[in-house]
Amino acid sequence: MPAVLPAAADWIASLSGYGDDPYFSFPAQANRTLSVAVTALDENGNPTALKAQPVIGMWSASDLEGTLPPAFTPSALNTPVLGLSRLDAQLLSPTNFLVGIADVRGDGRPDYQYHAHVLYGDSVVPARIGAAGGAVTVQGMGFAPGLTTSVGSVNMTPMAVTGGQMIFNVPAQPDGTQNITITDPVTGSSSVMTGVLTLGAAATDNILLIRGLNPPTPVGTQTVNPVTVQVVAADGITAVAGATIAWSSTNSAALSACGGSFACSVPSDEVGYASTYVVPDLAGVATITAALAPLSYSSSKSVSGTVLGTTGPSQIGVATPYLYIAQGASLTVPLTARVLSNGIPQNPGTVLFNLATGAGTLSATSAPTDINGYATVNLTLSQFAATVEVNACVGPSNAPCYPMYFNPVPLAQQNLQPVSGENQIVALGQSFQPIIVRVTDSSSPPNPVLAATAAFENIVERPPANSGGSPGMPNILSVSQNNVQTDVNGLASVQPSAGSFNGMLEVDVQATVGTGAMLNYMLEALPAVVPSDGSTTNVPAVPPAWGRGNPARPPKGWLEH
Repeated sequence: MPAVLPAAADWIASLSGYGDDPYFSFPAQANRTLSVAVTALDENGNPTALKAQPVIGMWSASDLEGTLPPAFTPSALNTPVLGLSRLDAQLLSPTNFLVGIADVRGDGRPDYQYHAHVLYGDSVVPARIGAAGGAVTVQGMGFAPGLTTSVGSVNMTPMAVTGGQMIFNVPAQPDGTQNITITDPVTGSSSVMTGVLTLGAAATDNILLIRGLNPPTPVGTQTVNPVTVQVVAADGITAVAGATIAWSSTNSAALSACGGSFACSVPSDEVGYASTYVVPDLAGVATITAALAPLSYSSSKSVSGTVLGTTGPSQIGVATPYLYIAQGASLTVPLTARVLSNGIPQNPGTVLFNLATGAGTLSATSAPTDINGYATVNLTLSQFAATVEVNACVGPSNAPCYPMYFNPVPLAQQNLQPVSGENQIVALGQSFQPIIVRVTDSSSPPNPVLAATAAFENIVERPPANSGGSPGMPNILSVSQNNVQTDVNGLASVQPSAGSFNGMLEVDVQATVGTGAMLNYMLEALPAVVPSDGSTTNVPAVPPAWGRGNPARPPKGWLEH
């Protein structure tokens, strides 16, 4: 019976007697490569080419005995490294595998020892991150400080390494699926995990138009609704965060997501959303297009909305025709209107503001326009409880007018959406990125809620293995709380902190709003950065002296050599 591969995938043993070669079993996945490196040792434990001459073979555990192994070393000591034999194998299906080690003569040489090491990358968590990058954990075996790791063509420096996992931050890369390569620069061993990490949008993802309709909009004023899209996986349900969305417009329509420009690229948030308000600059129809990662995929998927820009001798538009505000909030809201004539800002001009319904206080009932045609007053709401309507009208004729509605959102209807801040691992002493959440109402599609109170709890704890306390119980080091009011986009943010504590730390940030809506973020701070560098070399494999007293097994199509 084969022995289970040692947990560290690194061991020293002697070669067994004639015809009784050591075999070790382990599970592995498809679309991976691995290396088995075996170094012959002299009587003092030093590498030597004058004692044993190890050869290595590999089978599927289900293969029958009788023929040569599908993968094997081309010969003993087949590398430039003193005393080292190395097998490089490609795994084409998931199963349990066997590794056998023998002396090329076949008689075992039990008086000689060898040092064996298996380098194998098995999986990555999470398997998808945004195109802007993020923290990932690679799991496998045979890991150690000094290994070189790359995602695609970009080299990584691990933040932490144990025998079974490596943690590192992937920098920004184009959308798409990448390989992860792990290399030992000393032995030349390597493991390639093919197509295991997706950054941003995958080729099978889709983009949906969530909101694309707007009433006719005066040229030079902002649309009532943002054009909103969502990126989802092939199942049509799972949201895709961090996918690149390329916005563009026709007919000189300015996009708020692009800072007023006509084109830009932005990432989808953690629920897959991206949105932009539109300001038409010319009369006529403007098409607003959102394309999914067009620089990564030649047949990029896209969706479009339209906005009709209008002109007239006297027109008015407002920045916030609809606002949804947390019920019970007390706040002051700026009200901004813009006056135009055939698309040209009017200055001097006057905007008249009047409270049509509801309870509120205006700072003034009229305001002059500035050089760009804008006029602003403030609306103060106290213990906001019922809908308020304010009309903004062009003076002195008090026409045309544009209404603004302010709607209360009860606590029970306030929900939380994650925006950014998930999946963070930093070196101790470095700062986390802010955690940003969005409070929305229960509409479909949802509306952002202004002046909602988001409560953030920041808990710093030491994981159970390092706490010295009861098994399975973390050692809580500090707890702090912070209440943040949402802005006009429904956003609230907090800066997570690990404080001044040392060692491996976890920071648990909990965001709550309303009567129970909750989001949890588990962040990590690691105590040290492990440097690494090196390069990859590959050695082809050809048949060794397997079969001379060694149990031989037939190939099954799962290994390539």
